[in-house]
Amino acid sequence: LDVAAITGLKPTGGTYDPNKSSKNISLTITKDAYSKYVAEQQGRDGEEVSDVEHVAFLTLWLSHFIFCSKSLQVAKKFVPMAIQIHEGCQFGLGRLILACLYEAHELKKSKDGSTFLCYGPLWLLQLWLNATFEKEMELTIGQNYLSEIQNRQIEATKLARLSPPVWQDSKALFMKYMKIFLNFDKLTSKNTPFIERQIGPTWF
Repeated sequence: LDVAAITGLKPTGGTYDPNKSSKNISLTITKDAYSKYVAEQQGRDGEEVSDVEHVAFLTLWLSHFIFCSKSLQVAKKFVPMAIQIHEGCQFGLGRLILACLYEAHELKKSKDGSTFLCYGPLWLLQLWLNATFEKEMELTIGQNYLSEIQNRQIEATKLARLSPPVWQDSKALFMKYMKIFLNFDKLTSKNTPFIERQIGPTWF
């Protein structure tokens, strides 16, 4: 239900099956780097968006913004899913995103040990942390965004705008999170912000 509150996606729906995608649309991809992919798939200015162009957009959206593929390129495996979304097929996308987040637990070091490679829908984890520990992390919203979140349809609109005090660097924030987790021994109402469900689709 937290995923439903944050994203507006239903927690129900069928299981996604890539084999159920129709053969009515064929998307040819020869360049997977994001900028080259956009240049290759983009239609001409002034022309109506075609079915193929819409599927190409959805494939980019799924790869780059939703599932955040580790290759940092457009993942062809999302083409069948993009086709199903384009054709209005119903499946549990919210559950699928959550499942991918659970699977994206590996942090792989580079060969020289200097960096980590993180991938997967970590944005969902960050938004959930913002919602669950808003008070403990002293998160606030800038005045410029107050009107934007007032009429929000999903909680992600607000959660994405929450930010920590400007004087705290990433190291200080990490240590603050660790202290919160280590001292967290009891679930309280302030850590279950979506119980009342005041924001969201009508079915929620």
